[in-house]
Amino acid sequence: MTDVPVIEIKLYEMMAKRNIRTIEQLKEKTGLSRKAVSAALNNKNHRMHTDTIAKLCVALDCKISDLLVLKEGNK
Repeated sequence: MTDVPVIEIKLYEMMAKRNIRTIEQLKEKTGLSRKAVSAALNNKNHRMHTDTIAKLCVALDCKISDLLVLKEGNK
């Protein structure tokens, strides 16, 4: 059976680089709900809408590749 790659969300790292310390601060910068921001932070999203990714990238002034990283699956 082939291992399935995993997408890792580097949201904590990007927030730290931009001196954003709370979910509330990111919520205000993105216009996203607290639930959406919290789910992204905790990698609980199995699916993330492209508009959510776009809002995070704009708020964090980063590229998609800075925020989302494709990792090899567990072996």
